[in-house]
Amino acid sequence: MKTIKSLVGALFIMTLFFTTAAFGQDDGHYYTVTTWKLQVPQDGTRAELNGLMKEFSEKVVLKNEKIISEKVMHHISGADLRDLVIITEYANWNDIDAASTRQTELVETAWSNEDERNAFFKNWNKYVITHSDEIYQEIPELAKK
Repeated sequence: MKTIKSLVGALFIMTLFFTTAAFGQDDGHYYTVTTWKLQVPQDGTRAELNGLMKEFSEKVVLKNEKIISEKVMHHISGADLRDLVIITEYANWNDIDAASTRQTELVETAWSNEDERNAFFKNWNKYVITHSDEIYQEIPELAKK
């Protein structure tokens, strides 16, 4: 279980992006959608979890020039309220890869001390059960203006 959480933490650093060949036109923006299944363990709090997300956003996401916008939402109805969905917007396919590279740089700058960086992601990992990732492209002619 610890190995899985460590892997998820490492993937969190990379915002779980991957590069493949793009097909079709680059009309419309691209969006990555990451759904995290989270829990608040006995040695954690909702406030700490929110603080970790805020810290990552301020130190990494908001400084990443390739990210147009990012929305963080939580599930508020139904049987399982542990879902956290992060939707990140990019201008084009290539910006997804460029944002991932930039994010690595920003993480290393934000937590330049490796021990502090490891501590931050160890703290994050205690909240993570699992996650999923998807990439979408908007259909401009169907977008509401």
